[in-house]
Amino acid sequence: MNTTLEQLRGLKLNGMVAGLHDQLSSTGMNALSFEERMALLVEREVHWRSDKKRERLMKEARLKYPQAAIEDLDVGAA
Repeated sequence: MNTTLEQLRGLKLNGMVAGLHDQLSSTGMNALSFEERMALLVEREVHWRSDKKRERLMKEARLKYPQAAIEDLDVGAA
């Protein structure tokens, strides 16, 4: 298993590495088929890459208030 994890890291599939760790530590995963488990790993990689891209774009944007949210606006005072 260590070889597989190293190969995934070498391919820069870090989301799949994290997903595989989760699957190995979870007892309920054995009930899922291979296709279902593979789909979960691919989905994890897609989300991981999306999150990393969002983090990079937010950092590059150099926003004055990076944690600001539209929900925080007080429109009642206008």
